Amino acid sequence: MPETRYLSALDVEALHVFIMEKTGDAPSPLRDRALLESAVIRAQMAAHYASADLVEQCVVLAVGISQAQAFVDGNKRTAFVAADVFLRVNGLLFSGDPLELARQLEAVASRAGSLEEATAGFVGWLRGHISSR
Repeated sequence: MPETRYLSALDVEALHVFIMEKTGDAPSPLRDRALLESAVIRAQMAAHYASADLVEQCVVLAVGISQAQAFVDGNKRTAFVAADVFLRVNGLLFSGDPLELARQLEAVASRAGSLEEATAGFVGWLRGHISSR
């Protein structure tokens, strides 16, 4: 099995610029580099300490970026594109509706239950919407 490729905080910053410009907005300032670095490293920690697979790591990455609010604006958009790139560089493709993925991120953010329950629901949903390249 090939080694998992992870995104760095600098990668995510570049993806932020890309998605903001693509959606017609100016890139937003980084409010807190430590928050972004923490969000990005969580996927690796999930793999190491919780034996998370690629889908679980992807969700941890997306939720981490979305909830960290490291950028002034565009955090969910950045989380979406980072999740997509993470899957692609690791040989998987997201084949679902991008708007539904955004709704899944929103559901985690506005959860009524625990973060673990909301994240588990997101993982289950994402598993049904990815394929191997």
